Amino acid sequence: MTAEPHETWTLRHATAWVFTANGSLTRPVVLVGDAGVELADLAARADHPAYSLLSELKARGHDLVLLGLPADGSMTGDGGTVQNAVVRAVAEQLGSHPLTVGGTGQGALAARYALAGMEYQRIDHRTGVLFSHNGTAPELEDEAELSRMGERPRVPRFLRLVDEGVTDGLTGEIAEDAVTGAAAPSAGPLLSKEYGSWLLDRLP
Repeated sequence: MTAEPHETWTLRHATAWVFTANGSLTRPVVLVGDAGVELADLAARADHPAYSLLSELKARGHDLVLLGLPADGSMTGDGGTVQNAVVRAVAEQLGSHPLTVGGTGQGALAARYALAGMEYQRIDHRTGVLFSHNGTAPELEDEAELSRMGERPRVPRFLRLVDEGVTDGLTGEIAEDAVTGAAAPSAGPLLSKEYGSWLLDRLP
């Protein structure tokens, strides 16, 4: 059964589901799904019975904003959508607690590009942690665009979660902290208990 969001955001080329811990958006974690993954499937995996990232976040007072991406998007286009979600989260947040922004697959690459682009444009994204879970490796033209933006945002702490054998296009030096684990089944939790616990202990 899919968890019911407390609010739905209609963004540019995408939709986000908002799950608040205490009724209002105070400590947002913006998590961007892989390209083409339906929000209902993303939410089901975030609230998987084997490990519910959603429940663990709520228990620590964090809100979860799940963002779906179209199947036919691009790094730059998807990055603009992520920027839209971040700006919305900042505008609706009560208080000034740092955001956490990240994603899995293409969503991880889009999140990295989005925050790098915001810093390049001198837009305050108020993000304390950026995380990449099995990020999609950028294409050649995307590498050039990322290089122009400085490869990665410099303000947030960058965390890397990557399965053994996955090529995410990131070098060991680009992230401040990293963890590697065994590949999980595609129908399993969005993050394994190992990854989820590791990430939660490092959130702002």
